[in-house]
Amino acid sequence: MKTKTNIREKIAIGLVEWTKPYYVRWFKKKQMAWQQTNHSLLGYPTGSLGKALGQFLEKNEFTLLPKLEDHDVLHVLLNYQTTLVGEIKMQFFLLGNRKRSVYALFTALVGILLVPEKIRSFYNEYALGKRCKKVHKWNFEHLLAEPLGLLQKQIFGYSLSGQPIRI
Repeated sequence: MKTKTNIREKIAIGLVEWTKPYYVRWFKKKQMAWQQTNHSLLGYPTGSLGKALGQFLEKNEFTLLPKLEDHDVLHVLLNYQTTLVGEIKMQFFLLGNRKRSVYALFTALVGILLVPEKIRSFYNEYALGKRCKKVHKWNFEHLLAEPLGLLQKQIFGYSLSGQPIRI
């Protein structure tokens, strides 16, 4: 279901679309694209990270973008929505989780500027990321057959299954 896009979301989407090719070219040049498709992900066992990723992509009408697959996996694994606020919260979680990337820092800065009324909740996600097991260096492609709940339990100490998606 498509919703009306406000001006802040349009600015954020424009920035992402403008910077994405440069990010892939400069920061992902040595990374290999996955040999997966939305359809192949749906073939993973029920309850697995791969199946959940395939369902997430299908539900949101997304396709895996070469060399950017980890981003969608993080939405599934960490349970963040694909809204403007959800994207920003996920980057704050990752910063707290000790991911130091130009993109995460850029997103956090833009998030503070575009959605200053959410600074408290951004800080809460940063604090949550600090408490959780470090995930940004995991090889997610090799974990696609693993149970999603087990992976979440390793990160958070509990499974997120059945819990509402974090906005």
